[in-house]
Amino acid sequence: MATPIGHSIVGYMLARAAGVKSRRGMAMAMGAASLPDVDFLLGYVVNGDLFSLHHEVITHKPAFPLIVGAATGLAAAGLALLQGQAPTPRRVLRPAALAAALVGTHLAMDPMPLPYESTPPQWARIREIVVVQVWNMVVDLTVYGSLARLLLGGNETSKQAKEAGAGL
Repeated sequence: MATPIGHSIVGYMLARAAGVKSRRGMAMAMGAASLPDVDFLLGYVVNGDLFSLHHEVITHKPAFPLIVGAATGLAAAGLALLQGQAPTPRRVLRPAALAAALVGTHLAMDPMPLPYESTPPQWARIREIVVVQVWNMVVDLTVYGSLARLLLGGNETSKQAKEAGAGL
């Protein structure tokens, strides 16, 4: 099970592949990829225990990406209408599909076996919790960061710098 860092990296990769360029758009994509873990907060609010509802509520069910996608499509259509424009299929379906895909990546990643502990920690072992979570983040940065680098091939500014240097 990935940490929010792993989910965010995959959200970033997917958004970038979809052509999202703005910082706000990237931040929203990374948030959408981590959205299902809102169940941690729900568990704390409802039961006073972060892990009590983790993976037990709608946020980790297959319907959730579809619900988020539909809500995003409705929001895009409403925004278009507020701006006095027609809600075209491209303007509505593209963000809806991207939102559903971003949330869907979370559900696809959670069952993936990775080389770190995924059992809920006991609060009495705070040192172990910190060590495991730091290790989880290191593994996520390594695995998903390397995958992002491979798939995306570096960023545009480094390519432009290389081209500019070659022209000298």
